[in-house]
Amino acid sequence: MIDFARVQRLVERLQAHAQQPLPANLVPLATEKVQIGLAQPAVARFIAQHVRGFEWTQDVLTMSCAVGDFDSLTALLAEAATRLREAGMIRGWRGEKLAVGNPALATIERAACRPLGITTEAVHLNAYVAADALIVARRSALKQIDPDLWDNLVGGMVAAHETLNEALEREAWEEAGLRLECCTSLTPGRSFKMHRLVPEGLQSEIIHVYDAVLQNGQSLINQDGEVAAIERRSIDQVVDAIESDQFTLESALTTLESLTRGDTSIATTLFR
Repeated sequence: MIDFARVQRLVERLQAHAQQPLPANLVPLATEKVQIGLAQPAVARFIAQHVRGFEWTQDVLTMSCAVGDFDSLTALLAEAATRLREAGMIRGWRGEKLAVGNPALATIERAACRPLGITTEAVHLNAYVAADALIVARRSALKQIDPDLWDNLVGGMVAAHETLNEALEREAWEEAGLRLECCTSLTPGRSFKMHRLVPEGLQSEIIHVYDAVLQNGQSLINQDGEVAAIERRSIDQVVDAIESDQFTLESALTTLESLTRGDTSIATTLFR
């Protein structure tokens, strides 16, 4: 049986890390009318000095392109990301494009999102194999972020031009060789927001939670080399591991969202 008092304490502790007060020196990144990010001060200064089309006035880094000019905004953000990479201010270049805004105003290289404080979206899947057991995955030791920590079976960014379901289908195959149509059930949960300082800059992210029940004997094989192990754990074992910080923050909260979804004693404001 789940100890809901313990789980609520965990949620509250982890949410304090996931929704940190932000420092006042972050620089708003904006078009003429819409704010799209919160850049690190050094990043904002560099862009203002080295990328034509940006201007730093009244403590705001403003782009010259008008809202609605998708291609021009995308090109200008690409130039900024490239110059930051050349200057060694962006690491882990992925060659993956994410949407800027929802609905999208532009796209940008994934590695530039945190230095510029641009909000991203991600999908995470809790994979149940019984009422009291989950399948979880350990991240590769070669991962740049959170190596060797444990994750939900499936979790990853929503790429530009993808729907949430398309992203979930792609990530399920890449990370576990799982076809969602083979699941016994697939249920959307709640979404929650993270905003915290990380070594790359500001992680501003919306996590969309899903639960799946897997078929008995479902074969699960990582396809992209980013997962070191896939294991079955009891819910008690998973909660113990979350409590001892063996899970990434996103995955821990994704699991706790699922465990608390039907319990009205858990404050509903913790997950929206």
